[in-house]
Amino acid sequence: MKSKKAIAIILFIVHILFIFSTKTFAVDNNNQQVLEDGTYVIASSINNNYVLDVSGPSKDNKTNIQLFSKWDTDAQRFKVTYLGEGYYSIISVYSSKSLDVADANKSNGANVQQYTSNGTDAQKWKIVKNSDNTYSIISKCNDLYIDVNGGDAKNNNNIQMYSGNNTKAQKFNFINQSNTKQEIKNGTYIIASSINNNYVLDVSGPSKDNKTNIQLFSKWDTDAQRFKVTYLGEGYYSIISVYSSKSLDVADANKSNGANVQQYTSNGTDAQKWKIVKNSDNTYSIISKCNGLYIDINGGDAKNNNNVQMYTGNGTNAQKFLLLDKNKEPQVLADGKYKILSTINDNFGLDVSGPSKENGANIQLFNIWNTDAQKFKFTYLNDGYYSIISVYSGKSLDVEGASKTKGVNVQQYDSNGTDAQKWKIVKNDDDTYSIISKCNGLYIDIDGGNVRNNTNIQMYTGNKTNAQKFIIIDESKSKPRFNYDTIDTSKYPCYKEKIANLMQAHKNWNFKLLYTGLTFDEAVKGEAAVHSRNLVETNYGGEWICSVCGTKLYDSGWYCASEKAIAYYMDPRNFLDDTNVFQFLDLNVYTSDSVSLSGIQTKVNGSFLQNYAGAINEACINTNVNPYYIIARLLQEQGTKGTKIGTGMDGGDGKTYYNPFNIGASGNGYDEIYSNALATAKSYGWDSMQKAIEGGISFCKKNWLENYQNTLYQNKFDIDSTNGTSLYTHQYMQNLMAAYSESKTLRSMYANTGKVDSSFTFIIPVYEKMDGKPAALPSNNSEATPQNFKIIADGGLNLRSDANTNSSVVKLVSNGEIVLSVQRGINSNWQKIVLNDGTIGYMSGTYLQQVNDVTNCNYSAYVKTADGSGCNIRVGPSTSLERVTTLSDGTWVTVINEGNYNNIGGYNWVRILLSDGRQAFMPSKYLRR
Repeated sequence: MKSKKAIAIILFIVHILFIFSTKTFAVDNNNQQVLEDGTYVIASSINNNYVLDVSGPSKDNKTNIQLFSKWDTDAQRFKVTYLGEGYYSIISVYSSKSLDVADANKSNGANVQQYTSNGTDAQKWKIVKNSDNTYSIISKCNDLYIDVNGGDAKNNNNIQMYSGNNTKAQKFNFINQSNTKQEIKNGTYIIASSINNNYVLDVSGPSKDNKTNIQLFSKWDTDAQRFKVTYLGEGYYSIISVYSSKSLDVADANKSNGANVQQYTSNGTDAQKWKIVKNSDNTYSIISKCNGLYIDINGGDAKNNNNVQMYTGNGTNAQKFLLLDKNKEPQVLADGKYKILSTINDNFGLDVSGPSKENGANIQLFNIWNTDAQKFKFTYLNDGYYSIISVYSGKSLDVEGASKTKGVNVQQYDSNGTDAQKWKIVKNDDDTYSIISKCNGLYIDIDGGNVRNNTNIQMYTGNKTNAQKFIIIDESKSKPRFNYDTIDTSKYPCYKEKIANLMQAHKNWNFKLLYTGLTFDEAVKGEAAVHSRNLVETNYGGEWICSVCGTKLYDSGWYCASEKAIAYYMDPRNFLDDTNVFQFLDLNVYTSDSVSLSGIQTKVNGSFLQNYAGAINEACINTNVNPYYIIARLLQEQGTKGTKIGTGMDGGDGKTYYNPFNIGASGNGYDEIYSNALATAKSYGWDSMQKAIEGGISFCKKNWLENYQNTLYQNKFDIDSTNGTSLYTHQYMQNLMAAYSESKTLRSMYANTGKVDSSFTFIIPVYEKMDGKPAALPSNNSEATPQNFKIIADGGLNLRSDANTNSSVVKLVSNGEIVLSVQRGINSNWQKIVLNDGTIGYMSGTYLQQVNDVTNCNYSAYVKTADGSGCNIRVGPSTSLERVTTLSDGTWVTVINEGNYNNIGGYNWVRILLSDGRQAFMPSKYLRR
């Protein structure tokens, strides 16, 4: 057995040999080249996402070398070159300066910097391959190792020199960047923001001038938003505007955060060279060669006109983009002859004024009469553009003077092949088309959005309004008929089958869907928010009237309608039948094939309008308004015989004034209504019935029919914000049932003249998150609100399964017990009852005595749901009971009872008080204090 001393000597020798062998490998590795010459990212073995980085980045001597998250910039790339004898130079690609030990310091903690190459040992490095395939980097000047301070992988951590210790702080991965791949094929692209890819890089103006700003703007697929990307080699690209042929450029080659991005004449400088880096989420970052900074959306805000700048890489979506390939320009429309119809009203289309065959003849809007002056030959030019030539004159659609000013006129002119006669046709998401000039990037636009005869056609900045959207159809075909199979029945239940039935029964009827974007609940709540906005006659009660206002009178004798009543009349699905569908008829058109003077006269005979059939007809022709709508409106407002407001008011100035449309005739009480009606008539100078009729028709045309409220339904319910007004505020009438009742009058006029099967277009609103069934009709004798009642029956009172004594007994409830009633007036005297354990049944109201509400607390709380969708509130503590409304997240309520209705349907329920005075129940889990 060997002695302990001998064993110790042997172990010491083995240890020395191990150190010697390791040292020999680390110092010279037989002076072999272990890493091929090339460009590398040097990543820390602690965390491969952190790499050696030139601080700033700066090109100055003594700039610190630090650790920073990998962003694939030149400030993180180093050119490694073998010098012989086992040593390498390591030079920053960004600054062209060498990795250098500051002052050739030989102490632990010596700093690593960049410095002008000078061939000293402080700039010579041995690169040693470790057994785990990482590398260590050792300075020739001090035999110390490049080391991550503290072994901590984080941004801005210092890189230093330190004695070899075999830790990960001294081990690195060299990621080869020499064979830089072309990430993007040469071609034309739209550069869309990752924040919202409907916003893209855009040449402001658009302008072709040097220094024009690059901004973010909504995507309109114009040449000002298209860029030609060309690979230059060594990982860099040029990015050139298709519109201006100028390069994307860093203004003044500025190296500071916030440096502006502009366009400038191509000059081959680093300010116009860009690295395009593919990120792990398949987006791209765009980095300038001149400063290592990233193209960045100012503030990370996707909005029109937001500036595009340069900024330090930070990994946010503000620096990530989608490159949408526009290299293969599809031919949007086949060559052929087309009519160009307005999306606002497709009875109007582009028309050569006169018609004329002269150069400079104006292009205008006019009723479609199927003439050659309204037909245009489209020819694809194979570069993404079309020529558009009048069939009537043989002349090209032309931008007057090739002007770039918005508002410039559209005319016809001899074909000359200039950009003023080249047009891009863009198909929009709603299957309409926009038409954009190559010469100025502006859009063909209906002046003011006014759809009427002789309205001018001009060029204007893209704004996504219907004034710039057109229906382009083959001139040999009729207007395309609505395809009801395109209705998404999972999102919009009960529409498809009802519309299909109507279209099959009436071969000339056509339909359009108006996608409001509103949820049905929020639309109903918006209508109900103002208690005088929707009114019903006083012969209605129960569920018809607002539980807050009750029998309070509005507007000379009307009740405020309940949400349930509003929901019924707002739900279009309740009225998609042969008669009631006429409340959705497009009224913004005078169609001579369905109306006539004789038909108008027949309808007004025996009414206060009997002598004004001709005036109504003429005014409607001049304004292109449906005259039967006007008659229905007048009779709805005035009745057959007319009121004093409609048939003549003494103005006190020797004149009689007329206001048959009741414009401005609102107020509380007849005197106020009359006074306001008279003041309105005086202000318009309506001192004759004819003036009042003509003025009222123009008023309706301007304020409703031309303002995206061109149906009876939209006259009543303002659910389209396109008109620029706040939702629910711009409504013609307070009568909740006005559109419903006027539609019957309207249809009867067509029926009386045999014109029900004329070519009509119906515009049907659709809402999001609609129930599977249409909203139910309210009950006139039932009231659904939570109230407490006391049982006054000796021996107790039976809770039954239905509202009659023949139904089974659910439970016997003791005399004197307090119960919750959630509905009354059922079978005249029965009430729907909920017990504290959640049992639901019915009791006779004969043995119930109303008592004060049961409350046990009073505190404020707000709605908070996990998915932010809001919470349904119920008339009682059960999901099977009627929904009162939906409260959005953040809505504050007052909790007035808790703890009495727990574990019902999996929820603990609380009784709440809304700001408008209504009470309801909701699960406590969706409330926060």
